[in-house]
Amino acid sequence: MADSESESDFLGFATSDFQTDSDAKTDLYSDVSVSDVSSNDLGLSDELSESSDSNDASVSDAGKQWTTDLTSVTPASFSETTGATFQLPTTGGELDFFERFFPATLLTEIVAETNRYAAECITKKPDPSWRPTETKEFQAFLGLHLILSVVPMPSHKLAWTKNCFFRHPSFGEIMTRERFEKLLKYMHVHDARQNPARGTPGHDRLCLVRSVIDTVNNGCIGNYLPNKQVSVDEAMIAYKGRLSFKQYLPAKPTKFGVKVWVRADPSNGYVNEFDIYTGKSSQEPAESLLGERVVKKLRQRLYGKNHHVYMDNYFSSPKLFADLLHNGVYCCGTVRLNRKDMPPAIQRKQLVRKQGDFAIFQKGALTATAWKNKKQVNFLATNCDPTEVDTVQRRQKDGSSVDTVCPVVCKQYSAHMFGVDRADQMRMQYSTCRKAVKWWKYIFWFLFDVCVCNAFVCMRESPNHKLTTRMGKLKPRTQTDFRMKLSEQMIGSFRGRRKRKSLPTPDLAGFAHWPVKVSKRGRCKRCYDQKHRHEVTMKCEQCQIYRCIDNDCFKKHHTELLSTAV
Repeated sequence: MADSESESDFLGFATSDFQTDSDAKTDLYSDVSVSDVSSNDLGLSDELSESSDSNDASVSDAGKQWTTDLTSVTPASFSETTGATFQLPTTGGELDFFERFFPATLLTEIVAETNRYAAECITKKPDPSWRPTETKEFQAFLGLHLILSVVPMPSHKLAWTKNCFFRHPSFGEIMTRERFEKLLKYMHVHDARQNPARGTPGHDRLCLVRSVIDTVNNGCIGNYLPNKQVSVDEAMIAYKGRLSFKQYLPAKPTKFGVKVWVRADPSNGYVNEFDIYTGKSSQEPAESLLGERVVKKLRQRLYGKNHHVYMDNYFSSPKLFADLLHNGVYCCGTVRLNRKDMPPAIQRKQLVRKQGDFAIFQKGALTATAWKNKKQVNFLATNCDPTEVDTVQRRQKDGSSVDTVCPVVCKQYSAHMFGVDRADQMRMQYSTCRKAVKWWKYIFWFLFDVCVCNAFVCMRESPNHKLTTRMGKLKPRTQTDFRMKLSEQMIGSFRGRRKRKSLPTPDLAGFAHWPVKVSKRGRCKRCYDQKHRHEVTMKCEQCQIYRCIDNDCFKKHHTELLSTAV
């Protein structure tokens, strides 16, 4: 948000700042009012009034100027269907909801591509310990990542450690550490050989993860209809390696990484749509701002439905708000004072002097508001009535709280702007991302977490999956329980092949249990169990196990076997 102190000095108000000049030139954009505001209320002549369409009456404000003569603005009613577009029966579990966003067909494609990529790498550098993976194994591999997101560890190797205080017993039963690391090494999701060379037309910077991006994004859009209020903001995928489209945002908690434009629901944190930013494109028009292009791209599916969109000052501008209003989308957000077509009077220094002071300028259904909190905050809106005011609690230096007057746009913005922040909070609470060398893996785990969080929101709102206590009261569903049950269902009954084969049970029949000397040295198993390292060349002829003669390990071992057999 731009500071009003940095703007040029205001030289005084002119009459044209507040009154409509019939001879003024037509602006480059027009505002569109709603049906509840008459043309007389907006100060428009009968010649400028137009008939209402299926959405609402649209009125051209091309000849209007900013004014302080405020008139009431009432947005059109919102009557669209919202919520999940599917309904699963009561027998549907967490895995069924997850597969709505991460389908089994995508998992099959990843398995096939992983095997292809591993075979390609092995031709260059042989790896005798690799064997092709299967769908059940790779799904269990993803399930182990979910467990590591709920029980985080500095390194995944600790899950297989022999230290009883840190090891996870089920990990070793499901998959060996070596196999887990092999899958992590050769995991591949898309064949990049068909991608045109860099610098040529059609080159895709996200080719290595494009199939997952398209599938997940289509699932987010198709599985849930957005509510009335939606918010647009940027999210960051943390990454500090070398990457051409890596961004640096010093004001963000995650300062380095890949920027993602996100449209999310403020009521539950559901990610409705996203777009990964890969840098400036030569196909984008140079005359429009990046923020405007992003908002229009993420809002195309909301046109004509009277949604209310909230955004910060990076995106907002009078031209953008007017264009979206013309397409049946209302907007609200903070704004920078240096945006084109902002009212000149709002740029005056010390326009609002003390806490609670505010000034509102109106142009049709578009309002520009300056409100003094601790600093001056500037808003732009098409969905708020400028004639209404509200109060907020503000703490004073002595610790007491007082009611401070504020325009209604301030409360609207504060109540509905945090949709993307809420989605980030759910995603980062249990992140499945592990440290990797390749940048695209960070994007893959980001998409995986988005699928998990969106599936959790859908199951929490599903009427067939409400949790109740023993007394019959509603019980909230937590993301921890959702991830735990999802990981159990993804792993299922899968148990990987062990690296070592179990030793056969010794046959006590006969008299072949004699110590024999062999050429190859080996560890005495009994000494090893007692935390002693002792290499010997003596072996039981029938058991084929190294045993010490000096320490009576040979005698004690066979005595125990005989007592067990009896």
